[in-house]
Amino acid sequence: MLQNSLVIVGGGPVGLAMALSLVEKGLSVIIIDSGKDKSSDGRVLALSYASQQFLAQINGWSDNATAINCVEISHSGLGISQIKADDLNLDHLGCTVSYHALCDCLLGQIQRNDKITMIIGDVSKIHDGNELVTIEYQQDGVAKIMTADWLLLAEGGGLLGKDTLRINHDYRQQALVAHIKTLTPHQNIAYERFGSLGPLVLLPYQDHYVVVWSLTTQLAKSYAADPTLFVSELEHQFTQQLGGCQLLSKLHSFPLFLKQVRQRVLRRVILVGNSAQLLHPVSAQGLNVGLRDVKLLSKLFSNYQPGTNLAALKNYHQLRESDVNRLINFTHLLATKMEPRSRLLQHLRGAGIIGLSAMPKLQNTLAEHLIYGF
Repeated sequence: MLQNSLVIVGGGPVGLAMALSLVEKGLSVIIIDSGKDKSSDGRVLALSYASQQFLAQINGWSDNATAINCVEISHSGLGISQIKADDLNLDHLGCTVSYHALCDCLLGQIQRNDKITMIIGDVSKIHDGNELVTIEYQQDGVAKIMTADWLLLAEGGGLLGKDTLRINHDYRQQALVAHIKTLTPHQNIAYERFGSLGPLVLLPYQDHYVVVWSLTTQLAKSYAADPTLFVSELEHQFTQQLGGCQLLSKLHSFPLFLKQVRQRVLRRVILVGNSAQLLHPVSAQGLNVGLRDVKLLSKLFSNYQPGTNLAALKNYHQLRESDVNRLINFTHLLATKMEPRSRLLQHLRGAGIIGLSAMPKLQNTLAEHLIYGF
């Protein structure tokens, strides 16, 4: 049986960034990942300026990214607010990058680092003990076991069971995702539109947009079955003002949930990223909050010596609570309370967006919280 100090389960962006950040502190790490082909993953990620800077610090940044210089927030009546990079004294607010490009960059750095060992395998069970954690996994069809001082769970939160969750909310929505081309070039502007059907986000990516539209499950399924209807309704809701749109890809969808664990630090298991919290995509904050988990946790490991306990790790949960709770409240508000249940609420929503644009200090403070954390 192998005995190790630090093991990370999950080789997505959060797990890979966690490994690179820990070796920056002089530690050695093992990653266990299922080894699924990331080049076939078509997701496009939205990263804040702070996330980009953090990835660059650990040599995990991909130059194959598209800048977001402005975010325009509007709704289907009066009310437009713009957040601009110049107003925050930044080169850009954030950027978009493909999932596989970011993973390729992180994996490239990991393969060149002799302090990181990558194991391709499927974890089946985790036994969280007082002195060590035991990991059962399958590698090339062979059952294996290893133990570690600490296990950092970057994905696969279901391995611990639902009783670890404090929040488990089904939005009864699906996010419909597609690549579109509009007649008007994106000019590095992202749009967040609160319309009559659900929050709509347009992210600039390369020479086109990626659409993320949160819809009722029934509506998302009907659009997915009829792309022509999707394009027609998308133009009616928003893209007509951009000269109309052309669909460039298949429509993909995924169900939307809000999840949060009761405790991020168990006995010898620590939860980071999606294993600790899963957010609505309305403000595109999922990966950003996960990378803030990584940044703090790697800092707490700075004084760690293999084979010893580290009291500072017990503070990880408390230190992340404020940022995560406020972000959950903010995204949940946008996902549920911004729906126009009446004409009066629709006008109040528009007035709120206008009010935000009339108070640039408040608007910029909110933008800074979304970039750097609450």
